[in-house]
Amino acid sequence: MSWTDSNILLTYSETTPCKEIFQAVCDELGKHYEKKGFKYSRSRPKLTYKDSSIKVEICFWSSGSNMPGKYVNLEIVPNFYSIFLSKAIKTKGFLFSHGGLFYHKYTNDTNRVKIRQIYGDEVEWIDVHGYQSRITDSNNCNIYGIDEFKFNKIVEFIDTKIIPWIEKIQTEQGVIELTHDASDQRIASLDGKYGNSEFIRYVKTTFPTIDIENRLMNKTLSKPST
Repeated sequence: MSWTDSNILLTYSETTPCKEIFQAVCDELGKHYEKKGFKYSRSRPKLTYKDSSIKVEICFWSSGSNMPGKYVNLEIVPNFYSIFLSKAIKTKGFLFSHGGLFYHKYTNDTNRVKIRQIYGDEVEWIDVHGYQSRITDSNNCNIYGIDEFKFNKIVEFIDTKIIPWIEKIQTEQGVIELTHDASDQRIASLDGKYGNSEFIRYVKTTFPTIDIENRLMNKTLSKPST
C-alpha cells in the first residue's frame, strides 16, 4: 500500500512545477492533521488548532529560490496565540512564533553552533564571529524527492517540536521550561521589545507567581563590546 494517494507525489518529475509539489505536500499534511482535530486551510496553506485557551497556526511557506527538479522548500512556521488575551485587550493575543521554540543555548563555548535538520542530519561548526553558542532546530527542508520516510520526519518534527507546546504553555512548568536558560533569539521572540509578543502579559495574567520579566532579563547574554 502506498504512503499517499496523491498522483502528483507519486508521479512528479524534473519538469513538475515546484508549486505543485509544494501544494501536494501541504495537502497531504492537511489530510493527516485533520484526522487529529486540526483545520486545514489550502489557499494559504496552514493548520489551525484551538482549545479554550490557546490557538496555534502552523503555516507552510515555500521559497522564491526553488529549482525545478532539484529543490522545493517547505518552511514550517508556528504561531501561538492566547484566546483570553485576544478577547481581553482586543489584540490578536500573539505569544510567539518559531523564534520562541527552535533556538536553544548549547554549551558554554561562546561560538559553537549546531543545526538539527528535519530529516535527521546535524551540522556543527565554530562561528568565529559568534558570541553565544546555540542549537537551532531547522524548520526548513527540501521536499523535492519526498518519500514516506521524509514525510514521516516532517510529521515527527511537528508532533515533537510544536504540538506539545499547546498544552505546555498552559502550565507553570511549561513556561519555566520555555524560559529556562533561554538563548538570545528566544528572549527576543518572547520579551516583546522587538515585536508584538504578548507573552509577558500572558504569563503575568495566567501565572502571577512567575517573575517572568526577571527570568527573561537574567537570561539575556549581551554581545560583548568591541
